[in-house]
Amino acid sequence: MKQLALIAVFFLLASALVCADDQAKTQLREDTDDVDRMYWGEDLPHNDARAVRKYRQAAERGSASAQFKLALMYDSGRGVPQDYAEAVKWLRKAAAKGFVEAQYHLGSMYNSGQGLSQDDTKAVKWFRKAAERGSVGAQKNLGAKYGKGQGVPQNHAEAYIWSSIAANSGDEGAIKNRDFAASKLSPEDLGAAQKRAAKLHEEIQQRKAAQ
Repeated sequence: MKQLALIAVFFLLASALVCADDQAKTQLREDTDDVDRMYWGEDLPHNDARAVRKYRQAAERGSASAQFKLALMYDSGRGVPQDYAEAVKWLRKAAAKGFVEAQYHLGSMYNSGQGLSQDDTKAVKWFRKAAERGSVGAQKNLGAKYGKGQGVPQNHAEAYIWSSIAANSGDEGAIKNRDFAASKLSPEDLGAAQKRAAKLHEEIQQRKAAQ
C-alpha cells in the first residue's frame, strides 16, 4: 500500500510539473505577443524603448522569440544603442533553443563577421540547422557555401540540392545558384541530385508541419 501511495504521489507531482511548465510556456508566448502588439503599434503608440524593455523581460524569462527580437533591436539600434556583440549574445540563446530565425541570423553574422570573428565553418553549421527546418534564406546560403567551397569542401551536387530546395519558394538568387550548379554536373549526377533534393524537400516540409 505504501508503494502504491508513493507512486500516486509521484504521478501527481509529475502532472503538476508538466502543468506548471505548460503554463510558463503559455505565459512566455503571451508576454511576447503583448510586446509585438506594442512594438507594431496595435495597442499603444509605437515605442522602441518600451518594446526593448518588454522584450528583455520576456527574454530573461526564457522566451526564444523575445530573445530573437531583442537581438534584432540591438542589431538595428532600435530602442537601444546599436551593439552587435549584444545582438549575438541573444541570438545564441534563441538559436540554442532551436529558434529557426535566430539560427539563420547567427549564421549570417558568422558569415559576415559582424559582432564576432568571421567563421565560414560556423556559418555553415548554423545555416544547416536552419535550412533543415525550412529557412529559405539558410537553404540558399548553404547552397552558396557548397558552391564556393566556403566552410565546406566545394560540392556542386550539394550546392544544387540546397539551392533547388530554396528555389521552390521562388527566390531568384537561389534559382540562379541552382542553374549554375546544374551546369557543373554530369547528366547522371544532376539526376541523382534532383532526386535527393525532392526527397529532402519533402522531409523538410513534413518536419515543418509537425512543429
